[in-house]
Amino acid sequence: MNYIQVKNLRSLYDTGEIEMKKINMLVGNNSSGKSTFLRIFPLMKQSFNKRINGPILWAGDEDDYVDFGSYREALSNGSGGNTIRFKFCFDSTSELRNVLSTDIGNMLITTSEKDTVTIEFAISHNKETTYDYISEIILKYGDYHTIITYSDKYKILSLIVNDEEISVINEDMGSAEYSIGNEIFNLPLYAIKATARKNFSDILKINDETDFIIRYFYLTRIRNFHEEIKAKEVDQAEDVLRNVQEREKELRKWTFLYYLPHYYDDFSGYIIKYFSNVYYIAPVRATAERYYRLRNTAVNEVDCRGKNLPVFLNSLKNEQFKRFQKWTHTNLGFEVEKSLSEGHVSLKIRKNGQDKAVNLSDTGFGYSQILPIVTQLWYITDARNKRQQISARTASNVIVPVTIAIEQPELHLHPALQAKLMDVIARIATEKNVRFIIETHSETIINRIGTMIDKGKFDHNDIEITIFDKQFGEDRTCVKKSTFDEEGYLKDWPIGFFEPEED
Repeated sequence: MNYIQVKNLRSLYDTGEIEMKKINMLVGNNSSGKSTFLRIFPLMKQSFNKRINGPILWAGDEDDYVDFGSYREALSNGSGGNTIRFKFCFDSTSELRNVLSTDIGNMLITTSEKDTVTIEFAISHNKETTYDYISEIILKYGDYHTIITYSDKYKILSLIVNDEEISVINEDMGSAEYSIGNEIFNLPLYAIKATARKNFSDILKINDETDFIIRYFYLTRIRNFHEEIKAKEVDQAEDVLRNVQEREKELRKWTFLYYLPHYYDDFSGYIIKYFSNVYYIAPVRATAERYYRLRNTAVNEVDCRGKNLPVFLNSLKNEQFKRFQKWTHTNLGFEVEKSLSEGHVSLKIRKNGQDKAVNLSDTGFGYSQILPIVTQLWYITDARNKRQQISARTASNVIVPVTIAIEQPELHLHPALQAKLMDVIARIATEKNVRFIIETHSETIINRIGTMIDKGKFDHNDIEITIFDKQFGEDRTCVKKSTFDEEGYLKDWPIGFFEPEED
C-alpha cells in the first residue's frame, strides 16, 4: 500500500495522502483523530471477514475489533460532505495484465511492469432503508481515470472515463458472464462490460457476439493468414482492419472498459488480502490475573485485547514456548513462565539475572500491557513463519505484507522497556516484510527512532510521522507530516509538542 486517504470520518475531514512506510507513527493530542485513522485498519478487516448488510461493519460483536457506532455517528459533523471516503493507492504487478496483452495485443491500455492503482470508494447512507451503500468509485489505472456512480440499489447512474460521459446499458444481461463474483463490496460492473461489448461489435461490424474478441484478434492479424482464407474474406477483413486502425483510440477505451470488472476483481483481491493481513492491538490490554481458567481449547493467535493470551501461550508446544522464552530473554530482558494446576494456568515473569519468577499479577500493569504486544510480534515473525510465509499473496501473485496496528504500546511501561520494544519493532520492520502503524504519546519512542537512525540501525526513509492537530472545541483535524533526517533529527516538528500548554 503506497498511501491511504480518508475523508469525512469523524474529525478527519481530509487526511490527505498518508504514505505507508515500514514504520508509521501517529502522534497528536487526545481526541485529535489519530486513533480514528489507525482503527481504519481493523475496521476494514472486520468488514471484509463477515457477511454484512452494507459495505462497512461500523459496530460489530464482542469478538470484533473496533466500534464506530453507525454510519451517521462516523460521518463528520461539520465537513459539509455527505459521503465517507476511503482512498487506497498501491502497486499492481498483476498477471492479469500479461494475459490480456496476449489476447488483445497492441490495443490494450498502456501499462508498465509495475502499475500504480488508485481506487476511491464513497459510502453514502439511505435514510429510508437505514443501509449504507457505495455511491461512487473513482479508479485510476494506466491511461484511464474512471468515475462510476451508483444508486442505493446499485444501478449505475453515470460512467465517466477521462472526462467523457458514457451511456451505460443497464438492463439485466441475464448471464453470469458479465459478473465476476469475488469483488470487494460486491459491486455490479456487468453493465459496463456489456456496453463495451456492444460498442466493440458496432465498430468491428460483427453480428455474432459469441466469440467477438477471438474474431477481433484474428482480424487484426489477418495479413498473416492470406494463404489460409479466401480472397473475399480477406477483402472484408481488410475493411474491418482499416476501420480498427482509424478508431484505435476508441477501441483502446472499450478494451479497458470490457475488462474493467476483471481489473476491479484483481484490485479488490489485493485490498481484501491487505486488510485481512492486519493484526490489531487495542490500547487497553487485559489486566493480569493470578490464575486463568483453561477450557480445553486452543487458539492460533492473540486477540486484540490479549484476553486469550494465557490460553494461547498454553497452546504452544514445548519447543515453541522455549523459542518464545529465548526471544523475550534476548530482546526484552525477561522470560515468561507458566504453571498448570487443576484446570488453571498461571503466568510468571522472570527478569534476566533474577532467580525467582513473579506472578504476572504481582509485577504491576506494565508487563500485562506489553505481553500481548510482544507475543503477537514473536508469533507473526517466528511461530507463524514456521508454517507459512509472513507475507500473503493475492490470486495474481502480488505480495501483501503483514501490517501490525498498535495503539499506545507505551502504556504503563518504563522508558527503558519502551526503548527495547521500539528496538524490536524497528528490527522486525527492517528484516521482515512487516509494516507497523503505531499511535503513541511517548516522547521516548519517538526519540528512540532518532537514536537508531543516528546509529545506522534504521533508515530514515522508512519511517513516516503523521501529526494530528485538533484544537479544543474544534471539529476538524489538521493533518501534518514530520520526518527524520539522516542523522536522526526531526524535521518540521512542532515546537513544544510534548510540553504542557501554558495558562
